[in-house]
Amino acid sequence: MIVDVKGVKKFFGKKEVLKNTNFSIDKPGIVALVGPNGAGKSTLLNAMVNQLDIDGGTIELCDKPHTDVKVFKDVSFLRDNSVLYPYLTGMDHLSYAARLYGVNRIRIDEVVELMNIGSFVNKRVDAYSLGMKQQLLIGLAILNHSTLIIMDEPLNGLDPSRILFFRNLIKTLAQDGKTILMSSHTLSEIDTVTQHILFLKDGEIIEEHLDELNRSSEERYVEIFGVK
Repeated sequence: MIVDVKGVKKFFGKKEVLKNTNFSIDKPGIVALVGPNGAGKSTLLNAMVNQLDIDGGTIELCDKPHTDVKVFKDVSFLRDNSVLYPYLTGMDHLSYAARLYGVNRIRIDEVVELMNIGSFVNKRVDAYSLGMKQQLLIGLAILNHSTLIIMDEPLNGLDPSRILFFRNLIKTLAQDGKTILMSSHTLSEIDTVTQHILFLKDGEIIEEHLDELNRSSEERYVEIFGVK
């Protein structure tokens, strides 16, 4: 099983953000995690990669407990740009990650070229725009050829041309046998890359295959959450 989340609970104080959260992914492809602001999407993704402790349930990634450090040989996580060090360059970040993963310089150069970040990768991150930071984060997420790539709002800050590039990138990764689990607010973009959607409502997952329902993600979103 690529992802197996069973009965996961997470409290912040007395507020239960994740309530008996269950879902699984058993084959490669692209899966979208969707919900309104504050639904717990980032909480769930951070819990999956052991950045947050859970208060109940179990999580397995690539047939290993999510708390096993060995899981990160097969799993990578794109989170927000607060993880970047402003006084380091993009290349510093890539080189450090490569050493952790045991990735050679050839792979770093491949990612720099693929992500088209060569013009700024040797500059300090504090000189980057939001879009540049996001391109670097995506590069870091794909550096290790991970089986499972978890992405929290990967489209954040990308201009239209970079969004088109990202769309093609994750489709190619999926065709190559990778699994991408991504959260996004951009419902129209989700429809271009997947029909497999996990709606997070009231701390629980509603799993849908939209091709079976003949619905767009926006139509199903309105049915589940309404419009306020």
